[in-house]
Amino acid sequence: MIRLEEIPIKIQYQITEEDYIQFNLHHLENSPSQKKNYNLLRYLIPIIFSVPVYAIGTVLFKQPKEYWIVIAILFIVIWILRYPKMYIRLVEKQTKKLLDEGDNSSVFGKKTMVIYEDHFEVSDGIGTETVSKNSIKDIKVHEDMVLIYLSAFSAEIIPTRFLDEETKTSLLEQLKG
Repeated sequence: MIRLEEIPIKIQYQITEEDYIQFNLHHLENSPSQKKNYNLLRYLIPIIFSVPVYAIGTVLFKQPKEYWIVIAILFIVIWILRYPKMYIRLVEKQTKKLLDEGDNSSVFGKKTMVIYEDHFEVSDGIGTETVSKNSIKDIKVHEDMVLIYLSAFSAEIIPTRFLDEETKTSLLEQLKG
């Protein structure tokens, strides 16, 4: 096991396509602009579309207003309840599509992170990236991964399946220190 005073700390892990998709989902959950879009699409869109549904049913089809109020409300409720799963599937599909567009060999595969006192290095089969600890903008810990944000939309992804609790604690303390 890694002791806190041991520097450098070395962690080996592997990034998969599923890890990258989960990173995108976590990022969208935490992005204020994406939360705004998500809530707009989840709540406002069904309300806007329920008005024409109601109007068409009552004016064009000349059917009872109560009947179309129930249909409009059902449409709103079903949309609001189903939208989170639809959104996740959409993000997964779009992310996979983007990944299929080019060479992502540097994103996936086996990686080794070595944490030193003032910087860390991430190596893969292609090369080594050196990052100053001062460049870390934020660190987010999720159940399935640790995200070390280097900018608003770029992060080092470390899947927690490669970390025991002590290593995870040590990693976080060294990166924040």
